[in-house]
Amino acid sequence: MSLQSSDSFIYLLLAACMLLLAIAVTVVGIEMWRDSQAKVIKDKANGHEPVLTQSPRCKWHLFLSHIWSSGQDQVATIKRQLQLMMPGISIFLDVDDLEDIGALEAYVDQTTVVMFFLSKGYFISRNCLREIHHTVMRKKPIVLVHEADVSKGGLSLKDVREEAPVDLHPPVLDGRFPITWHRI
Repeated sequence: MSLQSSDSFIYLLLAACMLLLAIAVTVVGIEMWRDSQAKVIKDKANGHEPVLTQSPRCKWHLFLSHIWSSGQDQVATIKRQLQLMMPGISIFLDVDDLEDIGALEAYVDQTTVVMFFLSKGYFISRNCLREIHHTVMRKKPIVLVHEADVSKGGLSLKDVREEAPVDLHPPVLDGRFPITWHRI
């Protein structure tokens, strides 16, 4: 392609820049529209987003307890999805909030509800056991989420019971129905 003058070259560059700007604005607009369409949990009675209240001594609504080797990616996804669906929720996740591994019990104390992500090695981890014992001692509400996909560090519920110390069966496992983690 040959250009007759430098003015033609400048006009061509200007047109290319304008085209790129239009594409960028379109992409940003589409992403903003998608974000506005995100599903948000609403109270069935009044159609509004739930008001998340908690004790003044609590910093987080939810503490995500997991073993790094078989639960890190899954709980990070759980945190992101909950934050999208429940704007305003505060969730403790070690990679985001942990400043001192020696203060695990204090982090549990500052949380309203604790979620145990049950995957291979969870009940063998010394730090997970600290979180579990402190949660039970403080009588914090517990939510169980179970990784069932063996290729992702999962195990059967029978194997979860076998891995868990027997003294934790009554306060943690008995009478509870874990939520199975599904990748969709």
